[in-house]
Amino acid sequence: MAKLSVEASQLQSAAKSFLSGESNTIEQTSSSLSQVLSSVSDVDGFGLSGAATTLGSNVKNNSEDIKTVLTNVKNFAEGAIAIDDESGNASKEVDYSTLFNTDGSRAGNAKVVWNFLKAKGLSDEAAAGVMGNIQAECNFKTTAVGDNGTSYGLIQWHAGRWNNLKNFCSQHGYDSSSLQGQLEFLWHESLDPNSAYGKKLASKGFYNASSAVDAAVIFHDVVEKSASSPETVRNKRGGYATEWYNQFKGTSSGIDLSGVSSTVALGGAKSVVDASVSTSSTGSDYSYVSYDSYSGGGGGGGGRGPGGSKPVEVAEIIGADSLDFEKLEAYLATIEGKVVQLPEGLGKIHSYMGWQMITAKSSNQYKLRQAAGMNFDADGFGKIGDRYVVATTTTFGQVGDFIDVKQADGTIIKCIIGDIKSQKDEGCNQWGHNSGQCVVEFVVDKTSWYGTNKTVNHFHPEFNQTITSIANKGNYFTLAESYKKSAPVQV
Repeated sequence: MAKLSVEASQLQSAAKSFLSGESNTIEQTSSSLSQVLSSVSDVDGFGLSGAATTLGSNVKNNSEDIKTVLTNVKNFAEGAIAIDDESGNASKEVDYSTLFNTDGSRAGNAKVVWNFLKAKGLSDEAAAGVMGNIQAECNFKTTAVGDNGTSYGLIQWHAGRWNNLKNFCSQHGYDSSSLQGQLEFLWHESLDPNSAYGKKLASKGFYNASSAVDAAVIFHDVVEKSASSPETVRNKRGGYATEWYNQFKGTSSGIDLSGVSSTVALGGAKSVVDASVSTSSTGSDYSYVSYDSYSGGGGGGGGRGPGGSKPVEVAEIIGADSLDFEKLEAYLATIEGKVVQLPEGLGKIHSYMGWQMITAKSSNQYKLRQAAGMNFDADGFGKIGDRYVVATTTTFGQVGDFIDVKQADGTIIKCIIGDIKSQKDEGCNQWGHNSGQCVVEFVVDKTSWYGTNKTVNHFHPEFNQTITSIANKGNYFTLAESYKKSAPVQV
């Protein structure tokens, strides 16, 4: 957990003092009021009974919201949430122990492994590839010992690596024989893209592997390095991987562990790290935090990237209803814009965030949503005109910029930047999160996406490919004036 600053410590102390009082008073009062309202009788057909019942329901719902606030305050006071910088961003250590519930059977442990790897953001193919190797090494038995007593656990960590497992678990409070402890270490040592093994895996194409077999072979060759022949590895471990892929593809626990930090407000988190954030389907989707929605900042620590633009000073807000999008798009089609070429192999992962989580009224993110209206297509994707609302790093522009995202097959995804990815996030570089694997984050309807298994690639499998370039073609706020709809002719 992040260390608390002096200011945060004072706030925590204040929260504890608050909670020492009658914190249940609001809930008790609202409950009593709801009961009174539900007993109201109608008078001469005025409909008082129905109105009172509705009011009572609203009181109850609002008290639940207040209860959520109080719960977050309680979590903060108890140290479950720690604020660690000036902008109010918070680091949250989440109790996701339910993810590791298992009966200890092969099937039970396998499901836990799959859910963990998916929650960390691996594709279905990569997760299955790891599992094919785990089955070959220990058949999902965490206490398995091999190599004459010198190797241990899920991937048979050998000698010094076994010691590293024990040391890691000791330092982080895990039992080294437990499934959670071994999975946490597996990610730390071998699968985190920023680890030494992770970088080697990335260079071999593991994270974007097109099949479970290929992922299994790459993981073996980089991490396992058994004495088996290449043919045996492909047939045996690749075969196991394919079986797991066929069994679990398109599923997940709904828990998201890919974002290390979570922005927490007293009324709720922007990107909630629990079952309300789904990460299933193709395995290429998960939710990250873009701090700038709260702070109103732009740039996320990295400043302007090679293709970035200065934030637009927004004065007059011109609503989308006043724009002639047909003429605007016709103009955008005539210009090349400022093109940023991406390194090969980036952008296949697509995360998402709820548009409703943008709350800072002074930010350009909020002003853009206010101007354009919070409109969603039938699948719940945020749209301004015919463009998808997305979040990127400032490498590709600023809030309100129209961008054309070019995919490996040459197709274009027309987008508009509605939020900025923070390069302060661990694992986020100038290209995006997960060391640039996640370039584009789609803005969606929180009410219809959170708490479900929806993913970007489920609705748009054609997006399941890498991104080659992004062209910035100008900004909504600066172009809106030139593309207002013509006023109707007065007769």
